[in-house]
Amino acid sequence: MTSGNLTIAAKLVPYLRNGIKRELSATLAILAFQVDTALDPTSYYDALARFDDARALLEAVGVSDSAQQRELELDLYRWPRLVLEALESEYNVELMRLQDRAAEGFELPSREIPALGALVAEVRKKVGAAPRDSSKESIRQLARRVRRSRGHG
Repeated sequence: MTSGNLTIAAKLVPYLRNGIKRELSATLAILAFQVDTALDPTSYYDALARFDDARALLEAVGVSDSAQQRELELDLYRWPRLVLEALESEYNVELMRLQDRAAEGFELPSREIPALGALVAEVRKKVGAAPRDSSKESIRQLARRVRRSRGHG
């Protein structure tokens, strides 16, 4: 299943941090909902444990970006699903950003998305998660579609 350490390149650490922040926000929303409704102890304690894991992971990653961001070594055994979901959420956000702009006829630079996709694939493999759905449009396919729509391909 999950094997050991994971090295995350410095340029990809902000994506992990943002994904963890999304997780914290989503978990807080669940906890806030529990306050406004009849309290379900199982849901409450699950969300509280998830929040605490995300908080601990954020502390391990660092709570803010720094100009001197360094590569990060994480114990994937401690947070396998959380790391995967945080990275995948950011990867999906970036892909949607590119797809939305491509639909408008603009080609944006892919920046770190290919490296982020490779990291997600590596984590999926280490965690033992099923491979991503290959029917999703890759960055290369997206770029080709944009060039064709602009008459360059």
